[in-house]
Amino acid sequence: MKPGKPKTLKIFNRKIILDILMNSDAIKISELSKKTKLSKTTLMKIMKHFIEKGLIVIEGKGKSTDEGGKKPNLFRFNPDAGYILSVQIFPTELFSILSNLKCEILLRLSEKIEENEKIEIVINKITKIYRELTNNIDLKKIIGIAIGSHGITDINNGIVITSPHFPSWGENLPLGELLRKSVKVNVPIVIDNQIRFQALAEKNSGSGRNKKNIIVIEGGVGLVAGIIVKNSIKRGIHYLAGEIGHMVINPEGKYECRCGGRGCFEAMISINRLLEMAKEKIIMNKDSLIFKDKEPGEINIYDIFKASNDGDRFAGELIDDVVKWFAIGFSNMILMYDPEIIIIQGIYSKAGDYFLNNLRKQINKVSLLRIKKDVEIKYSKYGKEAGVIGASCYMVSEFTKTIFQTAD
Repeated sequence: MKPGKPKTLKIFNRKIILDILMNSDAIKISELSKKTKLSKTTLMKIMKHFIEKGLIVIEGKGKSTDEGGKKPNLFRFNPDAGYILSVQIFPTELFSILSNLKCEILLRLSEKIEENEKIEIVINKITKIYRELTNNIDLKKIIGIAIGSHGITDINNGIVITSPHFPSWGENLPLGELLRKSVKVNVPIVIDNQIRFQALAEKNSGSGRNKKNIIVIEGGVGLVAGIIVKNSIKRGIHYLAGEIGHMVINPEGKYECRCGGRGCFEAMISINRLLEMAKEKIIMNKDSLIFKDKEPGEINIYDIFKASNDGDRFAGELIDDVVKWFAIGFSNMILMYDPEIIIIQGIYSKAGDYFLNNLRKQINKVSLLRIKKDVEIKYSKYGKEAGVIGASCYMVSEFTKTIFQTAD
């Protein structure tokens, strides 16, 4: 928003001030004036407005006496002026947090669910989670509920169009409406693909902080991407943006994807394929560290990761094969979206240095443009909390937009 008319200017100034306060410790009016070039009189009016809304509190007095000989007030953003319930629906778990307006986790709760759990049970458990996590707070301060779900989601209407992990849900499930009826709250309820929330977490406080163009990928069994271009999440007209797993990168591939196609990105980098390859070649590689003290049926993907980082030749060959397909897929994504950084979450974020270093080298080899060398590729520092933190940040962003809709 650019300042113009008095009303617009007032809203513009308030947005600047609240953004500074949300990202600062307690601050004096004189410091705010230096940062914003606004007069102290204007700033005091803005402070009064935010104090009345509970968003700003007076922290105490500063040490300096540059304001008429009196110690100046210190103003601080009040993160406890509002709370968000965020839930990520994993295939066998509902992972939830209660957070404040700084996206800080106050409480967390996990509920187990069965594979392909019935929607009625999922709704009942989310309702139970809501009641437990909000039991000791003022319910008037709840600003929203955000749900991250795998699959294709319609954020505008709160609909899960399809979910690969919950086929029993069918198509076009009105999850937002069902939750509203069960939880019985009059607050915004947002449903989105979990990877988009995970991308927002990276943008807000992860490896993508201070970057405008980010791709976050999560792969292992499936493969999906959260895409941020010019600070904006990309969803697409049919909410398919980021469904990179079904991008064909090996037309001659023999491995069938869950979608029925062959040579899909997710099929080529699937941990199931990697484990299958390891077991197929055990006779020729029985001395590999992968199989140390284990029967073939007992190995897991982390055995391959560890062996590759310990210098095991066979494990390195397996990882090299996967790296080749990742490099092709990533190069295509770089050409499409021109990101500053690609952040790897999920299972492959545990692959270690061998995987990451070779991936960076391989991308440069298949690159047609030297600019690709400038794209950072990093592992995420987040665990499973990325989705719920990003969901919380999304709700805070939407909440602050409503604050500035009028300049009362």
